[in-house]
Amino acid sequence: MRLLCDLGHTRLKWAWADGLTLSACGSAAYEGAGGYAARLAGGGTPSAVVALSVARDRNEAFARFCEERWGITPLWRGSLREGFGVSSQYEPAGSLGADRFAAVVGARARYPGRPACIVDCGTAITVDALDARGVFRGGAILPGIAAAARALRGIAPMLVAPEGGADYGPCGRNTGDAVGAGLVLGAAGAVERIFHDQEAIVGAGALLVLTGGDAPRVSPYLTCAHEHLPHLTLEGLAVMAP
Repeated sequence: MRLLCDLGHTRLKWAWADGLTLSACGSAAYEGAGGYAARLAGGGTPSAVVALSVARDRNEAFARFCEERWGITPLWRGSLREGFGVSSQYEPAGSLGADRFAAVVGARARYPGRPACIVDCGTAITVDALDARGVFRGGAILPGIAAAARALRGIAPMLVAPEGGADYGPCGRNTGDAVGAGLVLGAAGAVERIFHDQEAIVGAGALLVLTGGDAPRVSPYLTCAHEHLPHLTLEGLAVMAP
């Protein structure tokens, strides 16, 4: 089986793939390198390691791990102008984050012939538009929940959101709840606004698809129908793998 890896800004995500079927999906923060190395190695010896990265400063160490552990050089996948059922209008095509392209490829493979807006809730929140013909029309990027919280705390140290996934309403009765509500409801509201604007471009009835580590925090506050596919980027990478 192939080992698929997504090197994000703050976490490494992985899955073992038999064709397009994923198993043993996992993720870990980079500071736990020993832990995720043990988990990656725990699946046996892969036939190939296929990876994408938006954290290129980590690529060398990851490649060295694969070569020392299995004698395998990772196959890196990036964004294309055209491939895997997707045609990109991004300029230049290669500047699109490899994770965004893979998630779009995953959505195209899951929902052929359907327009979709793909929301990846990670370090940044990206909202990307795919039309029914498989044309990637572009997208929007906004700060992720944790990034926005750090930026606010850096400017106003007293404005600190609670840790964890609390339930938020629009009328927080203490500063922590008010900050948390603003961050989470603000993210959900931005996603919905961008989705509705993108739907006017890609076509009525577009699917709204959520992925990424903070998707479970955003999902409960969306008022429109949506799907949560936690491993969509890795699903796309499975399509892109040889």
